[in-house]
Amino acid sequence: MGELAHTPRKRMNANGGDLVSIKTPARLHFALIDLNGSLSRIDGSIGLAINDPYFEIIAEPANQIRIASPQYEERAYALLEKLQVKYSFPGIHLQLASEIPPHSGFGSGTQLALGIAQAVNTLYNLNLRVADLAETVGRGGTSGIGITAFERGGFILDGGHRFPDQKSSFLPSSAAGNVPAPPLLLRHPFPDWELLIVIPRCTHISGETEIQLFKTLCPQPRSTAEKLSHLILLKLLPAIFEADRQVFGSAINEIQTFGWKKVEIDAQGGILQRTLDFLRDNGAMGAGVSSWGPAIFTVGDDLPALKEKTKMFLQTLPEGGTCFITNANNRGAAVTVA
Repeated sequence: MGELAHTPRKRMNANGGDLVSIKTPARLHFALIDLNGSLSRIDGSIGLAINDPYFEIIAEPANQIRIASPQYEERAYALLEKLQVKYSFPGIHLQLASEIPPHSGFGSGTQLALGIAQAVNTLYNLNLRVADLAETVGRGGTSGIGITAFERGGFILDGGHRFPDQKSSFLPSSAAGNVPAPPLLLRHPFPDWELLIVIPRCTHISGETEIQLFKTLCPQPRSTAEKLSHLILLKLLPAIFEADRQVFGSAINEIQTFGWKKVEIDAQGGILQRTLDFLRDNGAMGAGVSSWGPAIFTVGDDLPALKEKTKMFLQTLPEGGTCFITNANNRGAAVTVA
């Protein structure tokens, strides 16, 4: 794997007064490929790192743990306690100056965990790889998209887990136990296309609800994995390599209609499907739900115009929503030492 971009740094300790800033990408999770296991592997993921939203984590060494965060204080503290047990550093002062919204389809858990771990790694000159940090904070038990998004950015394809000896259930990483991150099969720069992100306010699926859906609806049919694999290999990937936005959008649209992605959309009720239909009817070449949503990503020829239409559409929904334009992050997290 590649190395995070960072400035040269000197030896640091709790009295050094050095300041570290970590700016992470978010990730879009396009699909889980195989939730059947008949080929002795499960999971497998495709996804993309994007520039917005993002965590901006500002950290300085200290002799105790102190955290300033509007919504992640408890979770950040738990992560730091785990890291402190493993790596024996004295403390850290942490400020989350910008935050990825939780349980929205952006992979906030992995980016927060790796961002905090990298802050400790940099401040205390631990010289650890991102893979080591990911193992310590327990990420990658289902998908490896977030780990590679953090380290290198770009479009990502991972190879899932050996089944059942490496991973014996279809559960998400939060409930799967000690499962290693999957192998990276492909990381490729994504074309410089604008992406419209649309977040209708609806259900945020996580925790026990997510676990029960995996328990009751897996395994999925083998034919689903076969169809999705064909679609990825001979439509989605060539469209990315050839920078063909029309074909890419068509592939994304097709992914939404079957398999586990359809499960994720249906679990949200009707609002996600209604939003997808609106976007396609008003100029989107392709619109897809990231993970469980509610975040939707869209490609098209005139996204600023579609954004204005979408603002008005969101006002018609019971709880409204937000939308903004971003693009791919092809470099991963940025580490700055002051």
